[in-house]
Amino acid sequence: MNKRLRNAVGQVCGTILMLIAALAVGAVLVAISGNSPAEAYLTMLNGAFGSPQKISEVFVKLIPILLMAFGTSIAFRAKLWNIGASGQFIMGSVAATAVALYVQVPIALRVPLSLAAALAAGALWAGIAGLLKVKFNANEVITTLMLNYIATYFLLYLVNGPMQDPSSDLSQSALVPEEMRLTRIFGTYRLHSGIFLLLIVVVIMLFFWRTSLGYRIDLVGQGRKVATYAGLPVDRTIITTMLISGLLSGLAGWIETFGIQYRILDGIEANYGDISNIIALLGELNPVGIIASALFFAVLLVGGASMQRMTDVPYSVVDVVQGLIIIFVVAKVIFKFRRPVRSQKAGARKEAAKDAQ
Repeated sequence: MNKRLRNAVGQVCGTILMLIAALAVGAVLVAISGNSPAEAYLTMLNGAFGSPQKISEVFVKLIPILLMAFGTSIAFRAKLWNIGASGQFIMGSVAATAVALYVQVPIALRVPLSLAAALAAGALWAGIAGLLKVKFNANEVITTLMLNYIATYFLLYLVNGPMQDPSSDLSQSALVPEEMRLTRIFGTYRLHSGIFLLLIVVVIMLFFWRTSLGYRIDLVGQGRKVATYAGLPVDRTIITTMLISGLLSGLAGWIETFGIQYRILDGIEANYGDISNIIALLGELNPVGIIASALFFAVLLVGGASMQRMTDVPYSVVDVVQGLIIIFVVAKVIFKFRRPVRSQKAGARKEAAKDAQ
């Protein structure tokens, strides 16, 4: 077994152990609450896979979180910690809805215009952080987090003000035209044609890191000095990376709006941004690992809701499992980044000892 394969197997085993540990702690909490862990988890699995309708709901959840996780992973591979997927999703959704409701052109033109608006809004919202990084070396964690807050409050302003549905007191816009909504594939099930856009993105991502752009992004992730020495335009690559990352979250916003919600409303993002960050790291920033991690979380979200309805187990157990996964993932990332530093320090000490002799 070569070194690369051993590392891959080790990563997969480590991820599986993290998930098992998180689920085991969840089982303990279920038992403490006086319920059967086996029954609770079987109910969760049945809630996700017990019927075609339930399986379709898993894919409904999978579409936005996988798209956003792909976007996040592209930035993370360049060591750009874009945690602003939520804001980029919201801005994509807002821009697309504004086009759908207020741009008076034929529907045949309005659909692609709304999609283009969503992609552009998501990309530009992430691009702001990229530009600040390049021009002022602003920390992208802080800037993307602040942009999340701005997007959230901007959405609240719109759905309680200029874009609020005049026929409702709720914080939501009017419905987008029925002709612009994504087609449901299986009649009454909520799974829609957005799944085909996801499949296109999946195929692209499976080959993305073999392209010249993917190579440049990976090289930037190894450090500015390395990328500059290789002759790469580092600043341009940073901005391009952030634009692509935000574009995918904007696409997720368009699909969720035109496939599920049919309007913008308070809370439309549904915490997908935070979940996508976990998925990207849990999947080791690898497309296959990200797909598997996103599927796990989609099952957890759909099955957890069913578990709450069918048993006395509260949904907070699912939140605890998610929280534990975050802790394990962050601990793994910290260990991964500190290990090379320790190796460098050990090497430096050995060199110093040799010089002293």
